[in-house]
Amino acid sequence: MSLKSALPVRVAYAPFAAIVFLGSLIGLVVLSHQIAPPILSYVTVLALGSALVSFLLWQKPPITARTVFLIAVLGHLVALFGQTIFEDDYYRFIWDGWRVLESGSPYGIPPEKFVDNPSVPAAMQGVLEWVNYPELPTIYGPVLQILFAAVHLLSGSDELGLRILFAGGALLLTALVLRRHRPSTAALFAWNPLVVAESTLHLHPDVLMALALFAALIAGRRHPVVAGILIAVAAGVKIVALAAWPILLRLKPTAMIASIGTLAALYALFAVQGLGVGFDSTETFATQWYFNPLVYELFFFVFGPTWGRLLAIVAAGFLVLWLHARARSFDRVPLAAIFGTILLFAPAVNAWYLIWLLPFALDRREVWPYVASAALPLSYLTGLNLELYHLDEFEVHPIALRIEWFLIGGAIAFDVMRNRHANRRKDPETTPITDPKVSVIIPALNEEGSVGEAVRGIIEAEPRGLTEVLVADNGSSDGTSTAAQAAGATIISQPERGYGAACLAGLQAINEDTNIVLFMDADLSDVPEEASKLLAPIIEGKADLVIGSRTLGEVAPGAMSLPQRFGNWLAPALVRLVWGAHFTDLGPFRAIRRDALERLAMADRDFGWTIEMQVRAAKFDMRIAEPAVSYRKRVGVSKISGTVRGVLAAGWKILFVIAREAFGDFDLAARRNANHTKGPSRSEQVGDT
Repeated sequence: MSLKSALPVRVAYAPFAAIVFLGSLIGLVVLSHQIAPPILSYVTVLALGSALVSFLLWQKPPITARTVFLIAVLGHLVALFGQTIFEDDYYRFIWDGWRVLESGSPYGIPPEKFVDNPSVPAAMQGVLEWVNYPELPTIYGPVLQILFAAVHLLSGSDELGLRILFAGGALLLTALVLRRHRPSTAALFAWNPLVVAESTLHLHPDVLMALALFAALIAGRRHPVVAGILIAVAAGVKIVALAAWPILLRLKPTAMIASIGTLAALYALFAVQGLGVGFDSTETFATQWYFNPLVYELFFFVFGPTWGRLLAIVAAGFLVLWLHARARSFDRVPLAAIFGTILLFAPAVNAWYLIWLLPFALDRREVWPYVASAALPLSYLTGLNLELYHLDEFEVHPIALRIEWFLIGGAIAFDVMRNRHANRRKDPETTPITDPKVSVIIPALNEEGSVGEAVRGIIEAEPRGLTEVLVADNGSSDGTSTAAQAAGATIISQPERGYGAACLAGLQAINEDTNIVLFMDADLSDVPEEASKLLAPIIEGKADLVIGSRTLGEVAPGAMSLPQRFGNWLAPALVRLVWGAHFTDLGPFRAIRRDALERLAMADRDFGWTIEMQVRAAKFDMRIAEPAVSYRKRVGVSKISGTVRGVLAAGWKILFVIAREAFGDFDLAARRNANHTKGPSRSEQVGDT
């Protein structure tokens, strides 16, 4: 019996998932038409429906894109016939739309100011009676206000216009998700009852923010300006979308410029009217609102409301930046984890906030977003909805809150442990280099007094596989080239100043059959006799990159300044924090496999060369070794540590490179460098002498 015929039940997962999806929505619609719908039944249908659909689709059943989309359309059509119960935000949307059409701006004036105002039509007075928090001006962004006005123009005070708007947004997002993912994966979003309930049935606009962000990801590299505009539109829907802004740093600068300009223009449409843009109510929300918190509850309990909010914001902000930094490319930024982090630390967490992240959760096979879609509906079990008067109106029942904590916390812990196990590094097969051919590159700038001895030292040390010593003359004005050539080196001319520029010039000139490259300084601070310690791990196939660690070795008195020591601590600490790679030094005495070096696509042309190599090696999860080496006091004055300007310039460049590698699109940079035009040939670089 074949494997396919042995597992016929797998084919049935998709129909069952579709039945549960549509059945859940039909159940919600039927319950919504009851005079006093039972909240426990309503929440049970929504929570269990979301859980069961996710479970069935987790098996990746065979399914077509057309089927996914058609079933999603049916789900939203069913929801169009429901009534919005247990939620009243949509009254504010209708009111805001009318205010935009009437006065040009919904901001600045709270709705309660219009109670019994004869200029307000009777239909809008009816809406006004149900607007929540009428003492506060609107909080919703300019993009939503434009859409609310358009919907009101077409459908007046009837919420059907909002239902069609949000259903259309959800279905358009489904179509985009199907462009990016397999149908069986896309269905995890498209058929999630929570998505349909919180958009088309409960009338929350969060799906529009997710739509704009997802469209920005698709536009991405091909249309960076469009991506920037779309992220601005997302922020114009909900300001929380600004958490995605750092991804624009991975595109051309025009993307960020377009995004800032678009968002400023959107707010300016209303700001020019002098009534504000809703930031006053946003401040109230940020500093006072408290509902269904998750991790924030711990901050609140330990530090109180003021310090608890502040520390939660700091913790969430740090984690968001860390998640951005760990991503290797524009396409791999974990937006689901980023918005999930915001929800964990937020003092107010509503079920519909989950739509911020569900489309992006499809990139990783993790269970926590789908467990959350089954757990967060429990937030509807408030004192008001349960008619339990010993609870505050918007207080979630303690049992429901603890079930949420248990389910979501357990799912996150499960994913963390599973990912840690999956990512646990396995020892790669040993790939020794049986016939090592080593090229030594020595960058030099006005090192006449030491470069000759450095060249002779490495030649006399006779490390295994040594085939050539190249001195990259970085525009010296003394006899550096003459001294190096006399000692037996080949001279490579690189008049453009910069340590990285000299190293790159040397790389372009090495022998074609070179398989290991060794870098060392020309100032006699490195000990050439220790070169074998750097080459051995590579030759034996135990490492791809070997950095001579001065921190682990012996440093001669006065050889390293205090700023150097501090930089040697700070930069590796940042690399370890962001990428998890453990370094102890930024030492220039290092060896690397040539094929590994080509993968790194080195590009820095000055002080950032060494840290760029280490960061990119960490990104590629290369095998790295750090044997202890000695470090002597250099001959002459250092171009870096010898002057205050040099120290500051080098320190700034190192931090800049770390930030650039953290928030830049490394995959794109690697491809661009792999295809860049080659520099001058060796014959063009080597001096006539």
